[in-house]
Amino acid sequence: MIIRRYSVFFKLHAFFVIASIVLILLLTSAYHEQEAQRQQLFVHRSIELSNSLDLIEPLTCIEQDKKLNMLGFKSISSIGGKAQLLILPGFLEEKLRLNDVSVSMYRDEKGVIYALTREHCVMFYRDMAEGETYYFVWFLFFALMGGLISIYLLLWRNLLPLKHLYEQIKRYGEGETIPHIISQGKDEIALISNAFYRALEKQNKLKSSRELFLRNIMHELKTPIMKGKLIVELEEPSANTTLLGKLFLRMEHLIIQMAEIEKMHAFHLQRTPIAVSTMVQTAIERLIIPHEKISYDPCDQIITVDKELFTSALQNLIDNAVRHATSLPIHIKCTEQSICIQNRGEPLKRPVEEALEAFVTERNEGGLGLGLYIAQAVCEMHGFHLSYTYSEKIHSFCIRF
Repeated sequence: MIIRRYSVFFKLHAFFVIASIVLILLLTSAYHEQEAQRQQLFVHRSIELSNSLDLIEPLTCIEQDKKLNMLGFKSISSIGGKAQLLILPGFLEEKLRLNDVSVSMYRDEKGVIYALTREHCVMFYRDMAEGETYYFVWFLFFALMGGLISIYLLLWRNLLPLKHLYEQIKRYGEGETIPHIISQGKDEIALISNAFYRALEKQNKLKSSRELFLRNIMHELKTPIMKGKLIVELEEPSANTTLLGKLFLRMEHLIIQMAEIEKMHAFHLQRTPIAVSTMVQTAIERLIIPHEKISYDPCDQIITVDKELFTSALQNLIDNAVRHATSLPIHIKCTEQSICIQNRGEPLKRPVEEALEAFVTERNEGGLGLGLYIAQAVCEMHGFHLSYTYSEKIHSFCIRF
């Protein structure tokens, strides 16, 4: 499972949030700067209007209108209802107070409006110089924010196949067969995805070839073993026929274990809820062990496992316990957290870590062969833990769920 703070998507989201905050802070700073500049422009234009009024005082209203339009004060018909009267600083009010011209100033969403009242006319003028600078900050903000969002969405879309690829790899690791999907993209993620699927296709071919090879070998070996067992049973009992019978049984047992290992490494886990007691009974029946050799305390614990593989693990543990016990019966104890197989016997001649490996011990040396290797591997595949203890001449192998 990916830790959130290490995720590429988390870092992308964090980068977008931080960049947005920085952009908003820059906008705020620029807005305040724009307000300061607008105030300075307002003072400058008011003084310019005052100076102009000194020059055009003798002119008529029509001549005044033409002159002010040339200076950037556009004549308008009236003041909108949303316009608010501006309170002028003292020096501006003194500057604009003329004998025959009354000047009032208003502000609406478009800028500043000047109302000039003379004895014979009332004229309204909008300052066009301010409108061009007022919206620049907003235009720049939305342009940068739009670019940032576009880059964010583009990166998010390009990285999105990573999640799908991660899920596919995870499912494949759990034993599922995943479809072969070729990406049509040209970026690095698409190339990695295609390389993964090509490697996966090659791996599947090698696995199929290995499975076919092993199954053919096991099939070919079963035929002479069955013939050998039949011939031994037809012969008169003797020390040699008894030895041959044991050898054939041993070979048959090894083939069965090889088949279990082959299935185990095929990664096809089919998990279903099943009672532990059901699998224990199945394992005992397959081993054809008399009930008086086993002491079992049933439990109602239900676990979700691959029924065949987990039954095989229990079967190997029970078989090893019976064959290496110095006295019977062996004991099988089940709880909500574990199942333990216990038998009385001599200490192991080698460390248990070696017994858990395949093909490293001999039976006559106290080794446990492939049985524990299979049990350990099945437990690891299911996420369980196989533990071993030896106390007071009691061997105890426990599978903890």
